[in-house]
Amino acid sequence: MRPTTSRTGTGVGHVRARLIALGATGLAVALVAAGCGTGSTPTPQAPVVTPAGTTTTTSPADTPSSSPAATDPATPSDPATTEPTATTGSTPSPTGDGATEGTPTPSDDATDDGSSKDGSGDDGTPGKSEGSDGKGQGKGHSTEHAELRSGDHGAKVETLQRRLLELGYWLPSADGNFGPSTQQAVWALQKAAGLNRDGVVGKKTQKALDRGVRPAAQTHHGHVIEVDLGKQLVLIVDDGHVGTILNASSGSGRPFKDKDGHQYVAHTPTGTYRMGRQYDGMYTSNLGLGTMWRPKFFNGGIALHGLGFDVPPYPASHGCVRISNPAMDWVWSTNKAPQGTVVTVYA
Repeated sequence: MRPTTSRTGTGVGHVRARLIALGATGLAVALVAAGCGTGSTPTPQAPVVTPAGTTTTTSPADTPSSSPAATDPATPSDPATTEPTATTGSTPSPTGDGATEGTPTPSDDATDDGSSKDGSGDDGTPGKSEGSDGKGQGKGHSTEHAELRSGDHGAKVETLQRRLLELGYWLPSADGNFGPSTQQAVWALQKAAGLNRDGVVGKKTQKALDRGVRPAAQTHHGHVIEVDLGKQLVLIVDDGHVGTILNASSGSGRPFKDKDGHQYVAHTPTGTYRMGRQYDGMYTSNLGLGTMWRPKFFNGGIALHGLGFDVPPYPASHGCVRISNPAMDWVWSTNKAPQGTVVTVYA
C-alpha cells in the first residue's frame, strides 16, 4: 500500500544538519523520528501525559531532541516508526520495533515468566506450530486432538473459538480452524491465567476457559489502550471494562545494534501517553530494523503495530508493542486507537 502523502527532503536535511552540529559539540543526539526515507508529511508528535506519581522512563527514543524532528504521517498509511537516540556504547534506549517477521529477538526458548516454550500441552502433550485460521482444512473432515492445538479443525475448535470470543479474546471469527489467530488468542488466555504459554488447550487451559478467566483493567474512566508488560497483553478498555484482549510482545530487554553500529537496549517504557502519528501501510525503519505493519505511535519511536504472526508469547521486540497483522487491521477498521487515545503502559 502506497502512502497518500510524501515528504520533501527539507525536513530530513534540516535534521541531519542539526545532528551533525550537535555531534560536533560532543552532545548526545536524540533522533526522535526520521522516517524511512520513502516519506510522509511531518505531523505533530503525540503529547506525553504523565499522571502524578507515575515515573516515565526516559530514553533517546522518547526524549525530545534539541533539533527539529521529522515525523511520520498522521493519516493511515503503513507502519512507520521514529528513530532512537543515536549514541555510542550500550545506552538503554527504546526504539521502533522493526524485526522482520520470522526473526524473533530472543535467542533462547524461555518465556518471560520462566516457563518453557517447548510446545507441550498443560500435561506435557507435544504441540504443533503450523496451521492457519480458515485455510487448508475441509469443513466435512474433523482432525482434532484430545488437547486442541494449532492445525486442528472441527466442531470442538469452533466451540473453543466461540468461548474465547465470548470472553473478549480477539479472533477474526469462529471458523473451526485452529490457525495462527486462534493460537494468539489461546496464548492470551494462558497469559491472563498465569499458565504455561504453549498454545495448546490442555486441562489447565480448558479449566481457565471454563472459569472465564479475564484480565482486569487498571484504568476506570474513558477509552484507554492498556499495555500490560507483565502479562504481555494489550487490553482495549472502556470506563474500566475490558472489551478486547490481544496477545502482544514488547521490548525484549536485550541489547541490539542499528545499521550504523549504535547499541541500544530493547525496552518498552512504562507511563501514560497518547496516540499520535500513524502510518497506514508497511513502514521500513531508517535504523535497518526491518518493517512494521500500520503502526500507531504513542511514545516517540514506540508504536503499537503488526508484524505478521511473529508475536510470540514472550517479550521479543526492539521496544514497540507487537500484535498480529489481522489484529492490527481490526484496530484500524474499528477505530479502536484513533489519534489522542490514552495509552497506559504498566509492568
